[in-house]
Amino acid sequence: MAGCLGWCQLSFRGTEWDYRHYEGRAYEILASPCGRAAILEGGIVWRLALEILGDDARQRAAEGPSNDVSRYAQEVWLGQESYLDDALTAKEIDIICGTYKVADAGHAEPAHLSWWPRPMQWKTSGLNLGYWTQQAEQWFVTRIGNIRQGRAEPMSRKSWKSSMRIHSGAFKLRTVCDRESDKFLVDKLLATIMNREQ
Repeated sequence: MAGCLGWCQLSFRGTEWDYRHYEGRAYEILASPCGRAAILEGGIVWRLALEILGDDARQRAAEGPSNDVSRYAQEVWLGQESYLDDALTAKEIDIICGTYKVADAGHAEPAHLSWWPRPMQWKTSGLNLGYWTQQAEQWFVTRIGNIRQGRAEPMSRKSWKSSMRIHSGAFKLRTVCDRESDKFLVDKLLATIMNREQ
Protein backbone atom coordinates (compact mmCIF):
# COMPACT_ATOMS: atom_id res chain seq x y z
CA MET A 1 0.00 0.00 0.00
CA ALA A 2 1.45 3.36 -1.00
CA GLY A 3 2.12 5.75 1.87
CA CYS A 4 0.25 8.76 0.55
CA LEU A 5 -2.55 9.61 -1.83
CA GLY A 6 0.03 10.25 -4.52
CA TRP A 7 2.31 12.98 -5.81
CA CYS A 8 1.14 16.48 -6.68
CA GLN A 9 2.49 19.90 -7.49
CA LEU A 10 2.68 22.61 -4.84
CA SER A 11 -0.11 24.41 -6.72
CA PHE A 12 -2.49 21.43 -6.21
CA ARG A 13 -5.87 22.60 -4.88
CA GLY A 14 -7.93 19.42 -4.71
CA THR A 15 -11.51 18.95 -5.85
CA GLU A 16 -14.60 17.27 -4.46
CA TRP A 17 -13.60 14.16 -6.43
CA ASP A 18 -10.12 14.23 -4.85
CA TYR A 19 -11.69 14.42 -1.39
CA ARG A 20 -14.05 11.53 -2.12
CA HIS A 21 -11.09 9.50 -3.39
CA TYR A 22 -9.27 10.29 -0.15
CA GLU A 23 -12.28 9.17 1.93
CA GLY A 24 -12.38 5.86 0.04
CA ARG A 25 -8.68 5.22 0.65
CA ALA A 26 -9.01 6.13 4.33
CA TYR A 27 -12.06 3.88 4.68
CA GLU A 28 -10.06 0.91 3.33
CA ILE A 29 -7.59 1.32 6.18
CA LEU A 30 -10.13 2.17 8.88
CA ALA A 31 -12.34 -0.81 8.00
CA SER A 32 -9.37 -3.21 8.07
CA PRO A 33 -8.33 -5.09 11.22
CA CYS A 34 -5.69 -2.48 12.09
CA GLY A 35 -8.23 0.34 11.70
CA ARG A 36 -9.27 -0.08 15.32
CA ALA A 37 -5.95 1.56 16.26
CA ALA A 38 -7.10 4.83 14.67
CA ILE A 39 -9.92 5.09 17.19
CA LEU A 40 -7.47 4.52 20.03
CA GLU A 41 -5.01 7.06 18.59
CA GLY A 42 -7.01 10.04 19.79
CA GLY A 43 -6.82 13.55 18.38
CA ILE A 44 -7.46 14.21 14.72
CA VAL A 45 -6.94 10.56 13.69
CA TRP A 46 -9.68 9.49 16.16
CA ARG A 47 -12.06 12.19 14.88
CA LEU A 48 -11.47 11.24 11.24
CA ALA A 49 -12.15 7.57 12.10
CA LEU A 50 -15.48 8.58 13.68
CA GLU A 51 -16.38 10.66 10.63
CA ILE A 52 -15.46 8.04 8.04
CA LEU A 53 -16.61 4.88 9.85
CA GLY A 54 -19.70 6.39 11.47
CA ASP A 55 -21.41 4.59 14.35
CA ASP A 56 -19.31 1.44 13.84
CA ALA A 57 -16.17 3.20 15.09
CA ARG A 58 -16.94 3.31 18.81
CA GLN A 59 -17.89 -0.36 19.02
CA ARG A 60 -14.72 -1.44 17.22
CA ALA A 61 -12.57 0.28 19.84
CA ALA A 62 -14.18 -1.68 22.64
CA GLU A 63 -13.76 -5.06 20.93
CA GLY A 64 -10.15 -5.43 21.96
CA PRO A 65 -7.21 -6.29 19.75
CA SER A 66 -8.11 -7.67 16.34
CA ASN A 67 -7.45 -11.25 15.27
CA ASP A 68 -4.60 -9.86 13.16
CA VAL A 69 -2.90 -8.16 16.14
CA SER A 70 0.33 -10.06 15.55
CA ARG A 71 0.46 -8.63 12.03
CA TYR A 72 -0.64 -5.06 12.89
CA ALA A 73 0.86 -4.72 16.34
CA GLN A 74 2.67 -2.48 18.68
CA GLU A 75 4.34 -4.09 21.65
CA VAL A 76 3.96 -2.50 25.07
CA TRP A 77 6.14 -3.55 27.98
CA LEU A 78 4.97 -3.14 31.55
CA GLY A 79 7.61 -4.43 33.90
CA GLN A 80 8.59 -7.78 32.44
CA GLU A 81 5.22 -8.40 30.81
CA SER A 82 4.73 -7.80 27.09
CA TYR A 83 1.34 -6.92 25.58
CA LEU A 84 0.23 -6.45 21.96
CA ASP A 85 -2.34 -4.06 20.59
CA ASP A 86 -3.36 -2.96 17.11
CA ALA A 87 -1.21 -0.25 15.53
CA LEU A 88 -1.09 1.86 12.39
CA THR A 89 1.98 2.51 10.30
CA ALA A 90 3.09 6.06 9.49
CA LYS A 91 1.99 5.43 5.90
CA GLU A 92 -1.51 4.45 7.01
CA ILE A 93 -1.78 7.52 9.21
CA ASP A 94 -0.72 9.70 6.27
CA ILE A 95 -3.55 8.24 4.19
CA ILE A 96 -6.07 8.71 7.02
CA CYS A 97 -5.03 12.39 7.16
CA GLY A 98 -5.32 12.77 3.37
CA THR A 99 -1.64 13.41 2.68
CA TYR A 100 -0.05 14.02 -0.73
CA LYS A 101 3.66 14.22 -1.46
CA VAL A 102 4.69 17.41 -3.22
CA ALA A 103 7.22 17.31 -6.03
CA ASP A 104 9.60 20.03 -4.92
CA ALA A 105 12.94 20.09 -6.70
CA GLY A 106 14.42 22.42 -4.07
CA HIS A 107 14.47 19.84 -1.26
CA ALA A 108 15.91 16.34 -0.85
CA GLU A 109 12.81 15.16 1.05
CA PRO A 110 9.37 15.76 -0.42
CA ALA A 111 7.06 18.28 1.21
CA HIS A 112 3.47 17.32 2.01
CA LEU A 113 -0.01 18.73 1.53
CA SER A 114 -2.88 17.20 3.48
CA TRP A 115 -6.64 17.55 3.79
CA TRP A 116 -6.25 17.28 7.57
CA PRO A 117 -3.35 18.05 9.90
CA ARG A 118 -1.02 15.14 10.47
CA PRO A 119 -0.77 13.90 14.09
CA MET A 120 2.31 15.92 15.06
CA GLN A 121 0.77 19.06 13.58
CA TRP A 122 -2.38 18.37 15.60
CA LYS A 123 -0.49 17.60 18.82
CA THR A 124 1.42 20.88 18.68
CA SER A 125 -1.58 22.98 17.65
CA GLY A 126 -3.59 25.34 19.80
CA LEU A 127 -6.66 23.16 19.28
CA ASN A 128 -5.15 20.19 21.10
CA LEU A 129 -5.76 20.51 24.83
CA GLY A 130 -5.34 16.81 25.53
CA TYR A 131 -8.97 15.96 24.84
CA TRP A 132 -11.46 16.74 22.08
CA THR A 133 -12.97 20.10 22.98
CA GLN A 134 -16.11 21.80 21.75
CA GLN A 135 -13.82 24.28 19.99
CA ALA A 136 -11.99 21.43 18.22
CA GLU A 137 -15.33 19.97 17.15
CA GLN A 138 -16.52 23.32 15.80
CA TRP A 139 -13.24 23.70 13.88
CA PHE A 140 -13.64 20.15 12.47
CA VAL A 141 -17.27 20.67 11.42
CA THR A 142 -16.41 24.00 9.77
CA ARG A 143 -13.40 22.52 7.97
CA ILE A 144 -15.29 19.51 6.61
CA GLY A 145 -18.18 21.76 5.53
CA ASN A 146 -15.75 24.02 3.67
CA ILE A 147 -14.09 21.02 1.99
CA ARG A 148 -17.43 19.61 0.85
CA GLN A 149 -18.43 23.01 -0.54
CA GLY A 150 -15.16 23.41 -2.44
CA ARG A 151 -13.94 26.25 -0.19
CA ALA A 152 -10.99 24.43 1.42
CA GLU A 153 -8.02 22.58 0.00
CA PRO A 154 -5.10 20.47 1.18
CA MET A 155 -2.63 22.52 3.22
CA SER A 156 1.12 22.46 3.89
CA ARG A 157 2.72 21.93 7.31
CA LYS A 158 3.39 25.66 7.57
CA SER A 159 -0.21 26.53 6.66
CA TRP A 160 -1.55 24.07 9.26
CA LYS A 161 0.69 25.55 11.92
CA SER A 162 -0.49 29.10 11.33
CA SER A 163 -4.17 28.17 10.90
CA MET A 164 -4.44 26.29 14.21
CA ARG A 165 -2.91 28.86 16.58
CA ILE A 166 -5.61 29.36 19.15
CA HIS A 167 -4.37 28.54 22.66
CA SER A 168 -0.70 29.49 22.97
CA GLY A 169 -0.10 27.30 26.03
CA ALA A 170 -1.89 24.22 24.67
CA PHE A 171 1.23 22.30 23.67
CA LYS A 172 2.88 22.82 27.06
CA LEU A 173 -0.34 21.75 28.83
CA ARG A 174 -0.65 18.70 26.61
CA THR A 175 2.96 17.68 27.29
CA VAL A 176 2.47 17.84 31.06
CA CYS A 177 -0.88 15.98 30.85
CA ASP A 178 0.64 13.25 28.68
CA ARG A 179 3.62 12.77 30.98
CA GLU A 180 1.54 12.62 34.15
CA SER A 181 -1.14 10.40 32.55
CA ASP A 182 1.49 7.95 31.29
CA LYS A 183 3.12 7.84 34.72
CA PHE A 184 -0.23 7.27 36.44
CA LEU A 185 -1.28 4.48 34.08
CA VAL A 186 2.07 2.69 34.23
CA ASP A 187 2.08 2.91 38.05
CA LYS A 188 -1.47 1.54 38.25
CA LEU A 189 -0.84 -1.26 35.76
CA LEU A 190 2.38 -2.29 37.47
CA ALA A 191 0.60 -2.31 40.84
CA THR A 192 -2.14 -4.51 39.35
CA ILE A 193 0.43 -6.93 37.91
CA MET A 194 2.34 -7.05 41.19
CA ASN A 195 -0.88 -7.77 43.13
CA ARG A 196 -1.74 -10.63 40.75
CA GLU A 197 1.68 -12.20 41.24
CA GLN A 198 1.39 -12.22 45.04
